[in-house]
Amino acid sequence: LRFIFQLQVLDPRLSLAEAGLSNGDEVQLVQEPLRCLTASFDGTARLWSLGSGSSAAASRAPEAAAEGSGREALVARHDGPVLTALVSCDGSKLLTVAAGGEGRLWCASTGEPLLRLSGEVVSAEFSSDGRLVAGASSYGAACVWCAETGECLRKLVGHADDVKSAVFSPDNELIATGSCDSTAALWDATSGQQLLTLRGHTDVVRCAIFSPCRAVVATASMDATARLWDTASGECLHVLRGHSKALSLAAFSACGRSMLTASYDGTVRVWQTDTGACTLELAADNNVVNAASFSPDARAVLVASASEVVRLYSASSGECLLTLSGHEDWVRSAVFSPDGAFICSGSYDAGVRLWSASSGECLRELQGHTGAIVAAEVVAR
Repeated sequence: LRFIFQLQVLDPRLSLAEAGLSNGDEVQLVQEPLRCLTASFDGTARLWSLGSGSSAAASRAPEAAAEGSGREALVARHDGPVLTALVSCDGSKLLTVAAGGEGRLWCASTGEPLLRLSGEVVSAEFSSDGRLVAGASSYGAACVWCAETGECLRKLVGHADDVKSAVFSPDNELIATGSCDSTAALWDATSGQQLLTLRGHTDVVRCAIFSPCRAVVATASMDATARLWDTASGECLHVLRGHSKALSLAAFSACGRSMLTASYDGTVRVWQTDTGACTLELAADNNVVNAASFSPDARAVLVASASEVVRLYSASSGECLLTLSGHEDWVRSAVFSPDGAFICSGSYDAGVRLWSASSGECLRELQGHTGAIVAAEVVAR
């Protein structure tokens, strides 16, 4: 644990005055290493060390080069736009997926390329122990890959159409998939056996996600509804109606008592998971929602939309608490740091910014990408 002031790690040997702090300055206590992971249409992913102000990621032939604001950068390079970038829970591996179906793993500390996932990969995510990767493949099925060899260990075959997403349960025992066949399914992650088929949607299921305790699965569909399902029985607990167009995403709060959905109707809605009641509706700028997420304490909702700003709203009243201005094009991605102290945003202007979640002050701008940022997050590992 370290004290952070304006995204700089404070030297524990210095007094507050020697560290440049004044009365009233805001200081955060965070876990190190504090890093920022970005993915871009420029064909690269970057892993920035925020404590030192440098960038470190992966490269086909690892090499350091001074890029953007004089920072040293090692870059994960693909032949096409990078669609996904994730760090394993232990912080040792970087996972990237690029357009064209290339999925790769890299050493997150040295930048050494480790392996390529077999076949063509559409989406992917780590298991919580980092040993497996699950995702959708070009075969129209979901796959489970070994994170040590890249070999496809199991194909989850059972959907009648392409799989849109595949995610592990928090305990890694189950996998949930959403499909173009209007269903979701639950699978045994070890055997690959299909356990339950979740039927009820009338259009593509864009995503299926587990609640933090895994007892509930939420699905978001292009039929303009979300549904909550019991993972043990497959029973549909609630149908969440209110959006007028297809849903683009769904996310649980950290405690699991709330869930948010975003839709192509330009709104974000907050729901109570025990009753299915909608407690809040937020209208996005220019009727487009690019990203939406809860703060770690679930008291606020962060929304990036078709504008150059990010807005932070009260999850209870809908009051706009902060407006983060500085990007020069639409903001594509916006998320909280794990401790809620910072907000990270990425834009079509190729810029990445780190903000104070309490004051809205822009603390740092990370430069180096040359294309739109499609994902950006702060990782404390």
